[in-house]
Amino acid sequence: MTLRELIQQWGQHPQAFFLFFGGLPVLALLGFVMPKSLRFATGTRWVYSALLHLSCIPGMFALALLAYTLFFVRENLLDVNLMVYFLPPLSMGLTLGLVHAQIPFALVPGFDRLSGLMGLMGLVFLGLLLLNKLFVGVFFGGSIVQLLVLGFGAYLLLRWLWRKVFTRKT
Repeated sequence: MTLRELIQQWGQHPQAFFLFFGGLPVLALLGFVMPKSLRFATGTRWVYSALLHLSCIPGMFALALLAYTLFFVRENLLDVNLMVYFLPPLSMGLTLGLVHAQIPFALVPGFDRLSGLMGLMGLVFLGLLLLNKLFVGVFFGGSIVQLLVLGFGAYLLLRWLWRKVFTRKT
């Protein structure tokens, strides 16, 4: 199954797609009816963590897909499936906003890693967009394994630089 087939299949089942991504902000809204003391309990913080991960990972994927479609493929946004391209980022934004209104992100387990992943994805996409717009002609005479090792090395370098820039010293 290709990524295009997966996106088409998601578009063919809009009820399930809408139920999942519409349900995440609704579940986050339920936190407002809880007592404040229960919001800060360890179990509830893990529920918030699961909600954020379930909304942010597909939301970031959809944002990357949307940006790829817009900047690289140059497809008309009027022709894309609204549910697949716009519902996950909207759900992500609503869920992030609702959870943040209830509990600081610093108390949510794993959110520091999730925000780092989102920032790293944004940085890599920005670098790829820059390379695409600059039209840097590249000739690579090696094998695909060498190219993958080179790409992984570039990823590790970006990750190391990201930590150097954004990690607090304690």
